[in-house]
Amino acid sequence: MSTFFQETEVLKACRTLFGAEVWLDRRFLLYLQPDGAKAAFRKRAKETHPDRFPGEPQIQQRQSEQFQAVARAYDLVSGFLSTRDRGHWPQRSAAAGKRPPPEPSRGPRRPPAEGAAPLLSRPYQIGLFLYARGLIPYRTLIEALVWQRRQRPALGETAQRWGWLSEAAVRGILNHHSGARLFGEKAVELGLLTPFQVRTLLFYQRSRHQRLGRYFVDKGLISENELDQLVQELKAHNARVRDQRWASGRPF
Repeated sequence: MSTFFQETEVLKACRTLFGAEVWLDRRFLLYLQPDGAKAAFRKRAKETHPDRFPGEPQIQQRQSEQFQAVARAYDLVSGFLSTRDRGHWPQRSAAAGKRPPPEPSRGPRRPPAEGAAPLLSRPYQIGLFLYARGLIPYRTLIEALVWQRRQRPALGETAQRWGWLSEAAVRGILNHHSGARLFGEKAVELGLLTPFQVRTLLFYQRSRHQRLGRYFVDKGLISENELDQLVQELKAHNARVRDQRWASGRPF
């Protein structure tokens, strides 16, 4: 895809992801975070995936079309965000206004654990953020990632259920020996799936697992309120990093 994005097309894709209740304009595109787009996609993917209506082929077909439209929208928005953050989109102007003030704190700030290193000037995801804050050990982070990945349905099973692959084709992909190691890479190499179909399957797969923070709450490592507060701190940190890099002209 070209690195040039029509603003109207990106806003249209955002409308598909975020719905009619969100006010969309250029400022929204300037401050939209990848995590926010991903969260919106996961929500819409759960609402539109065909498995919600087993045994109803006509509804499943309609849901499948809607799900693919959501996947295309997320693909476009993700590409735009990657291009924007490499500095290939106009920076903020005076007309864009200032960043809205942050939401008020939900409670007392949880201090970093004793011995925790200062946060680096880089964006974090929630698991690495908790590890960097010294709130979880590295082994727990790996266990949480494994727990999350185990919830994902196999790509071959989903492609077969959607009618994109036969059982024999799935076996052929799994048994195919080449430089490609991942199922999707092998399927594309064999000409059995298109790159867009593989991205759609991956989007669907990721939409089926719980968020990583749930693991730490279920294990009693942090409470629900603490997780909410930490997520807000994470968003604030990532926003500061983004603003610093915008100001310095460095890619995100």
